[in-house]
Amino acid sequence: MTPFVISGYVFNADDSACNAPVVTVTNNDTGKHWTAENDSGSNYYQIVLAAGVDVNASEVLKFEFKSPDGTQLKEVTYTVAEDDINAGGKFLFNATLASTNAQAWYLTPDAKPSGAPEANDSMPHVKDNLMHKGSPTATGDDYFGLDSSQVAWFYADRGAECELGFGEKAWKAHIRTGAVENTVNLTVEICRLNSAGEITVIAAHTEQLQNAGDKHMWDITCEDNPSTTQDFNTGDWLAVRLSIDGSPVNIYYGGTGSDSYIESPPSDPGYPVPELSTLVLCSLGLIAIAGYVGIIRRRHR
Repeated sequence: MTPFVISGYVFNADDSACNAPVVTVTNNDTGKHWTAENDSGSNYYQIVLAAGVDVNASEVLKFEFKSPDGTQLKEVTYTVAEDDINAGGKFLFNATLASTNAQAWYLTPDAKPSGAPEANDSMPHVKDNLMHKGSPTATGDDYFGLDSSQVAWFYADRGAECELGFGEKAWKAHIRTGAVENTVNLTVEICRLNSAGEITVIAAHTEQLQNAGDKHMWDITCEDNPSTTQDFNTGDWLAVRLSIDGSPVNIYYGGTGSDSYIESPPSDPGYPVPELSTLVLCSLGLIAIAGYVGIIRRRHR
């Protein structure tokens, strides 16, 4: 078996070294994906694959580069050439990240926040738990079982503290499961809950799971729901619903390597409170409108 090595360096948006980058590579032709090895004190990454098994000439590889805190990222694709196969890999495949407002929420074994409304649907809830913004809080290999008669809910740690909107964009879900032998359909729904627990699905996707080992990470794009908006009123709550169609599946929600999480779009305004720059722009807009109304009124006196 001939090794195929992919390696390079990752840099922050300001060109400084991005130490301990998170790098994943997906073979778009086969669906296989891998996570690179790296060092916490270096911006170097490396993945060792097998030529002729994991990768072949003409296949397209998708690279996802991310800073450790998830605030910067870059996605690129690369078509493997015959020269790469002959050279034994793709070397010095470097990346410079771009800033993003996307945030990550990690599913946890902890109970949902006391102030969160309970989602009002007709299915039994196997979980009504917290999802923690920023990083995993669990440290073990925690998981729970999910079957087709149940749903699992995870709630953000806080509700929206003012009116805000994510834009009509796709979300990402990274769900780690136990071994899958038979075909199972996993549905991930990104939801908005009002104070009464009424549910609006703002983005969703059903992913077909099959032939995977334990702790396989499924990278899922949840498409925007065109029949509604991703606007939140004050007091609305961000939540995620998981459901399956098929044989029972274990869902991991533990520490690093046993985690599952969702990612908001880059247009995230800073839920639950918009970033200062967004608030300033909104304030300026309101001031401008007020000034315009004042002028019109004076003209009509």
